[in-house]
Amino acid sequence: MADTRLIQGRYRLLELIGRGGMGEVWRARDESLGRQVAVKCLKPVGPQHDRAFTRILRERFRREARVAASLQHRGVTVVHDFGEHEGVLYLVMELL
Repeated sequence: MADTRLIQGRYRLLELIGRGGMGEVWRARDESLGRQVAVKCLKPVGPQHDRAFTRILRERFRREARVAASLQHRGVTVVHDFGEHEGVLYLVMELL
């Protein structure tokens, strides 16, 4: 993911903020709106997983992203976007 540096032609990865067991979080720039955001990139699913597992993982990720985007509270990070780019699931959030 970091090699492309541009996700969906919109989110430019600028600096790695953190890395964990599930993926990485990047400081990025939303090129369409001209604002700084955080982009969380989940680790790609390896070849050891079958298609059913991968499909379930994608569905669960999309459902959780939609739920997170519907939350509105000053203690909860705002979710702006989510998707999949070159096989990597990503979540775009406000940069705190």
